[in-house]
Amino acid sequence: MSRDLFECLYWGEGNMSMFGRWFILLISLQGYKAPFTPNVSCLIVNLDFVNCSWTEQGIPEKNSTFFHNRFNTQSEHMEECSTYLYEKGCTVGCRLPFKHSDRFTTLRTKLVHQNQSYMQNHNLKNMVQLYPPANLSVEISTNRTLNLYWNNSKNSICTESEVNYRINNNEWKSFTPRREQNFSLHFPSKSSRYEFQVRARLKSLCGESKLWSDWSQIAVWDSMKESNNAGISGDTNILWKLLLSIVGTTIFLMLACMLVYWKRERLRLILVPIVPNPGKNLKDFLDSDNEEARLHISKDVCFQPNFNERACPVREYIQVPQTGSISDSESNRSMPIDQSDCLLFIQRCPPVT
Repeated sequence: MSRDLFECLYWGEGNMSMFGRWFILLISLQGYKAPFTPNVSCLIVNLDFVNCSWTEQGIPEKNSTFFHNRFNTQSEHMEECSTYLYEKGCTVGCRLPFKHSDRFTTLRTKLVHQNQSYMQNHNLKNMVQLYPPANLSVEISTNRTLNLYWNNSKNSICTESEVNYRINNNEWKSFTPRREQNFSLHFPSKSSRYEFQVRARLKSLCGESKLWSDWSQIAVWDSMKESNNAGISGDTNILWKLLLSIVGTTIFLMLACMLVYWKRERLRLILVPIVPNPGKNLKDFLDSDNEEARLHISKDVCFQPNFNERACPVREYIQVPQTGSISDSESNRSMPIDQSDCLLFIQRCPPVT
């Protein structure tokens, strides 16, 4: 066997053996999971309570048991958490009671996970997170100054606020934190849209916290509409939409009911027309003074006259000249007219008893 062929077989065998070792190592690592080494982090929420959690490495597959010393450094006794926080059925945190004096003491915690304990000490003086500011409102003054107002969740003496604003969806601009709960912007553009948001934290006067609150809801002022809206996705818009939908539905139902009633009345009049009362209508007609309409009444219709005047004969007279005689034609004009036609309409009625 030549030297070159020997070297080729040697290096090929070496490479195969190395590949086999890596293959065996990969197979052995299948199903291997890194040990769960939780890190408990605690913070004071709005100076009301303490939240401790152990989810930095994700949600554990099994429940853990949490103990704490209630900020009592003089005692070695630790008690179990009374209010656990859950996620996907597993314990992921604990909520502890809190007093203002506890902020400057040390909290000792112990987390027990699968028969292993993890002890930690927590200094929470600068781990305070306030709730976001609320009730944002924007007003324009007579001197063309745009004023923003808000309310912080805690005493304004110990809090400072940072204001962000932007114009027409451009980049946000921040202002130096301030103790006051108001902000002014002079001479806003008459053709622009302004958006504001605020966040707060404890200031150095009361032990500065390194945690800011979340940003508040956005307050909007539109110079074209001369209006402002605090929280464009807040509860106010939802309430107005709900109210308008209720009013619109009510009006639609009322119109539908009126239309159905009107259709029913028209259909009823078509199918069952109203039959007039002939006796009542004739009596009302005869009692009226419409003489022209009475001429079209048949002579066979009898009625009782409502007057007592005596029928008078009617004659036609002509003027007789002072001299001369009356001719035959003129004398005929002076003949009385037959009264039978005049009294015919009345004579056909039965006598009054």
